[in-house]
Amino acid sequence: ALPIFVGRGDRLSGRQALTAMHDAVGDQLHSLRTEFAVLKEKLFSGDQADPVFEGTVRDFCTLDSSLQDVYKQVESFMTSIDSLCEGLLKLSETLVASMGHSEDPLIQSDCCKMKEATNAITRFDAPYSSLAKLRRDMDYNIMSPIRSHLVNNRNLKASLESRRQRLLQLNTARKMFDQVKAKVDRPTDSRYLQAEATLESAKVAFHEIDKHVFEWLYILEEYKGDILDSALQTVKYLQYEFFASAAHAISSVLPKRMEFRPMIEMTPDQLEKQVDLELEDEDDDGEVETDFSKRLIHKMEKDGRNKEEPEVAADPLSVFSLISQGFEDAEARRALRMHNNDTQAALDWLMHGRYEQKTVSDDAVRVPTTVRRIQKMKEKRRAQLEKEKKAREERDAAEARVRRAAAADADSDDSEERKKAKKEKKKEKKEK
Repeated sequence: ALPIFVGRGDRLSGRQALTAMHDAVGDQLHSLRTEFAVLKEKLFSGDQADPVFEGTVRDFCTLDSSLQDVYKQVESFMTSIDSLCEGLLKLSETLVASMGHSEDPLIQSDCCKMKEATNAITRFDAPYSSLAKLRRDMDYNIMSPIRSHLVNNRNLKASLESRRQRLLQLNTARKMFDQVKAKVDRPTDSRYLQAEATLESAKVAFHEIDKHVFEWLYILEEYKGDILDSALQTVKYLQYEFFASAAHAISSVLPKRMEFRPMIEMTPDQLEKQVDLELEDEDDDGEVETDFSKRLIHKMEKDGRNKEEPEVAADPLSVFSLISQGFEDAEARRALRMHNNDTQAALDWLMHGRYEQKTVSDDAVRVPTTVRRIQKMKEKRRAQLEKEKKAREERDAAEARVRRAAAADADSDDSEERKKAKKEKKKEKKEK
């Protein structure tokens, strides 16, 4: 269909219609000849190489490839961070499930603190979440700018291809104009005018696209280093901020003092040494106890683990008084046992304090059982050494007394011998 447009109420005569059809066919044939000439020029002559332009385009393609690689690796990094956070969350849930029901309140408290710290790192809905902040900052400062660069680079590549086409059209139009100019002597000839118009149109089209491409290539070449350096430093800073906030969350739940024993010292080989020490310390009285509960109670008493005072029996009158005020029998008895049958204290606890969980001080540090046992063994060893030292001192004192007594006896014997010798000398003198 030929592009013949007829307005409403406007009737063209037959000659005008034929003229319009002739002009349209001429324009289409001219465009077909131009496209064929462009393809022939590109096929046989190739693009006219501009080394500076081609070098700039290669640098642009290198920049685009670098940004694409950075974008893919940042996505991979965020996927790895998600896996890390998922692992941290599962680990904390496992620790809470397996150790949160321990009878040791310090272990329970540390498990809850560990879960809270992990939630502060991994949960998106947690306040000041490290993962949520990293995602927001990474998307705003890295992913979104790189996406805009990639979209702009894609458009610039399309503009580069359009520039190549326009350049081929310009070269082809210039050659056709030169050919027509060589054949036609009169500048008023239709072929000359048409070739000249085609050349001018190709110049305008090429100049328009060339200015856009040139400015963008120049800007990207000028700021290429800044773009890459900004991406590098931003990624480093965001990584540091994420790991620093995660470390800060974990550091807030670490014990104030490093009292715990390393796990490598809790292996069966290490515990076997403790078993051997206990076997050596065991009193062998020749009797064999088969009741495990009695042995356990005896052992706990020996270790000093049953020093808690036994709970007193609930007073019946106090129980009745609390029941009459609407409390359950079991709760009333428990409150009275806890407060040594103090009815008012039990009532206050039932009214205000029974739902309060047993809190543990933030500064409380659990002392390992092995440390307490070692301290106990050290105290026992110290007492034994003191006892041996005292016995040795007593033995040395006794030996010293014996020596002094022997020396005193020897001195007395010497004095008697000297007295006897003097008497004999006097007797000899007297005889002389």
